[in-house]
Amino acid sequence: MRTRRTLMTALAVTLTTFGTAHAQADLEALVEMAPYRGYLAAHAGLQDPPPLLGGPVTVEISQDGGGVFVGLPDERELDPDVFGTPEMPRAFAGTPGINGVPPPARGIEGGRYTEMKTKSPFGDAHVTMGGASLSIDAVDATAVDGANSDDRVSFQATWEDDAGNAYAVRCCEMLATRGVEFPTFGGVVTNHVLHGSTRIGTALMPTEYVYFAFWGMGEVLKNGEVVAAPRLVHGMLTEYVRAEGYSLASDREVTPNRTHFHLMVPPMRPDMEAGRFVHEDVPTGFTLPNGMELPFWHVMFENLDVRATRGGGTAGR
Repeated sequence: MRTRRTLMTALAVTLTTFGTAHAQADLEALVEMAPYRGYLAAHAGLQDPPPLLGGPVTVEISQDGGGVFVGLPDERELDPDVFGTPEMPRAFAGTPGINGVPPPARGIEGGRYTEMKTKSPFGDAHVTMGGASLSIDAVDATAVDGANSDDRVSFQATWEDDAGNAYAVRCCEMLATRGVEFPTFGGVVTNHVLHGSTRIGTALMPTEYVYFAFWGMGEVLKNGEVVAAPRLVHGMLTEYVRAEGYSLASDREVTPNRTHFHLMVPPMRPDMEAGRFVHEDVPTGFTLPNGMELPFWHVMFENLDVRATRGGGTAGR
């Protein structure tokens, strides 16, 4: 079977772009320039991080049946509101793809950035799958990053392809209580803005209001068998960031009065000691039309029941 790595996810692509030893050193310098380095250093050893102002938020999200949208490798159009211009680039530091996009990895035409030169999990290409279910029970109790957290998440998602294969992701016996290149707020965050120009999460996703998000270590399954563990799992309930034809929106195309849930198992693993992400494909077991294996999961759920409580009150969307 042909290797998944030839799909050239964002990190591998940029390593190719920076082919010489000098350029490799430049890439290492860009990774070290991830913008939250100082903030993360201040919180890394925090043993008793403060609680969330106003008390814990409990979140329950579910989907029982119906379909999902599964993202496929694709080029991502580069939004000038996020990435700037060739004369004044923005959002270039950090591990490529999961954080910023270095200028050599960007196409240019007519004095503007066009798209990331090769494919990543963030683009317009997708397929639909059925047999979906989603179950989330979470608590956001801790306000900031630290060595410990009172946040918690119980997560399970399943879906099926046309051949009847069942895929699943489970999380999180261990939350990412502190971030590698950007904060994780104890593992769970509610009512925040992420991605895009915030530089919290990949800049390849639009800047979006996030009602609930988590980062943790989980496991990936196919037909009931664990095929990868532990793997970084990121999930979030956000305002709607898909445009016409289910294209991935630019910041100006975000729909504030709709929501959907994103599941991401990226082709990266966190290296906490090095303070960066390392490329590692996910053995999903799903075969793409070109015969290669999908090296990540990026799955969107839209038929949701959402409940949240704080201080005895209840709200739903």
